[in-house]
Amino acid sequence: MPRSINAKDKIEEMQNIDDIVSDFDCIKVSALKKVSRISERLKDGILIGSNSTAIKNESKKSENIENEQNICNIKPSQKPGQMQNNKISMQSGITFSIKKIFLESEYQRKEEVWKEIERHCQHMKESGEAIKEHMEISRSHMAKERERKSKENYAYILAEEKIVEQEEIRKRLERQMELEEYRKRMKEKEELTKKIMTFRNAFKTMYCDIITLSENCRDESSVTNVLSSYTVKLQDLHNQMECINEKVKAGDVTSADLNVTEKMVDLIGEILSAFKSEIERINSQYEANLANMESAKQCHVQSEVLQTQTIDNTENNCEAIAPVLTSISDIQNNEDKHEDHVYEYVDKEFLQMYLNSQQCLENYAKSYQELLQSASMKKFRFECQKAINIPINAISSFDERHLRDKYDRLHNLLMGKSSPNINQHPEGPAFCKDVLAKKIVNQGETLVSSKPKMAFPIAAIIVALWNDHSDFGDLILSHFHTSCPFTIPVFLPKIADQSNENYYKSLGYKYNDDGTIETYEKFVKRMSGLMRLYASITITSQRKGINKTNPHGLQNAWRWLAAVLNIEPQIDVTDLCATLLLDMLEVAGAALWTAYPNQFHKLLILLSEEYCPHMQSVGCIGGGPLVRLNEFLKNSLTKGFIPPPDGQLPPNFW
Repeated sequence: MPRSINAKDKIEEMQNIDDIVSDFDCIKVSALKKVSRISERLKDGILIGSNSTAIKNESKKSENIENEQNICNIKPSQKPGQMQNNKISMQSGITFSIKKIFLESEYQRKEEVWKEIERHCQHMKESGEAIKEHMEISRSHMAKERERKSKENYAYILAEEKIVEQEEIRKRLERQMELEEYRKRMKEKEELTKKIMTFRNAFKTMYCDIITLSENCRDESSVTNVLSSYTVKLQDLHNQMECINEKVKAGDVTSADLNVTEKMVDLIGEILSAFKSEIERINSQYEANLANMESAKQCHVQSEVLQTQTIDNTENNCEAIAPVLTSISDIQNNEDKHEDHVYEYVDKEFLQMYLNSQQCLENYAKSYQELLQSASMKKFRFECQKAINIPINAISSFDERHLRDKYDRLHNLLMGKSSPNINQHPEGPAFCKDVLAKKIVNQGETLVSSKPKMAFPIAAIIVALWNDHSDFGDLILSHFHTSCPFTIPVFLPKIADQSNENYYKSLGYKYNDDGTIETYEKFVKRMSGLMRLYASITITSQRKGINKTNPHGLQNAWRWLAAVLNIEPQIDVTDLCATLLLDMLEVAGAALWTAYPNQFHKLLILLSEEYCPHMQSVGCIGGGPLVRLNEFLKNSLTKGFIPPPDGQLPPNFW
């Protein structure tokens, strides 16, 4: 834009023009002066040449004057005698003012310049407004274009999102439909499997009933002949059931398999009914024949022989009970000599429990002898043991999910709902339950003896499985009683003429391959681990959602303590007895004091004031366990409570 011209600038320009005009006037005056001098010299007649000194002097003088005037920038004064400097006379007699002419021409030029400047400014102003207006229009168009593109992009994004959302909804619906279809198929398959399992269990029961009837038949030769007529059919049915078991295991059962299983159950039911009638007939005939046999004396002799054979079989199949059976046999043969000595340290009821546990394990082992002896089932046995050992070795109280996972795996194994399917062999469930019970009890000897806190998660698994399988609980107790008779409690004394090896084995000692016995410290440590695991079972609470009571609850801990107080201490096991008492009190003491506050307090006083001094008087091997027991009792009675055991699972942990 051109800058605006104000009045002050105009005045300054006018002054500059006046200065220029005055300079021109000076030049004109100088010229006129020179003309006048020339005129005067013309009068003297010396115009040119070397004689024209005056001209030279005048010229120099004039130059000096002009130089001085130029240097000093002083306007020369006009002499009155000169001709009017600013006027020029023409031949016509007209006189012009040169200054005025210059001024007027300058004024005209200035006016034209001002007009041109104003015109140019006006033009630039108009051009600026036009440019500004054009820019405003451009900005408006650009803003509208941006808004239009933004709306188009937003609409495009919304459309894309809507398409993606619709695609996601479609995929979700497809997945949901597939899931619903899959669930429907699985539910149908599960219901089909349940029905097949029901028929399979019925088949298994009938199959076992046939075996039981054959074993209980009194005439072996007759039952063999009868059974041989059904052997082919039974074997064929058994093979068909194995095929059904494989399909159940693979999850590939159909309604046709259900129909086949149902027909198989009907067939074996008919076989069982006919076989049962034959067995009843054979037994009736056998009893009739017995009525005509020898006299009662011969029957008595035969009974003695059978009893002797039973005792011999028990000794051959269960080495751990051999010393006890020998002792009982000696007592029966000479009651006056041994009875008082044995029952001074062993309660008759508890001794019978010990013998029953041994017999239970022996009978249970016989129930799966065929599976053990079958070479073709070696892989099956290995897979079952592996399926048991892995979760048992991983049991811990890390968190609820971890513990529940180990229970689910073992429970599903015993139910035949996992791999391997234990029901693929009729003796599979018995084999797995016995192996599982033995493995869990063995954890008390190995793991709990070194890490007492581990007793509680293992006990939680035991109680949970015991709720579902009562026969598993019987096996657990039998293995406890066999491995550690002191959990009954039974403290067997040494009988006269009994070898040291038999005696120590009856107590639970282990012998190495080279025939050497384990150290006393190692033996006590194993027994302590077993006792802690046993005591943990008695105080373990049920899982969340289970309304049953503990199948082997706190009353058994109370019974054990009361039984120990009724047993006469022995010098050989005094330290062991003190150790086991301390283990029981440390684990179950807090729960017992809460459940039986008055009676348990009295029991502690009895232990502290009477039983412990009595054990001290009998004597002990090291004395350390008894000292620790005494200190524990004194502290508990002084404080009035026993703290909960370290590592116990909180209620509703899982």
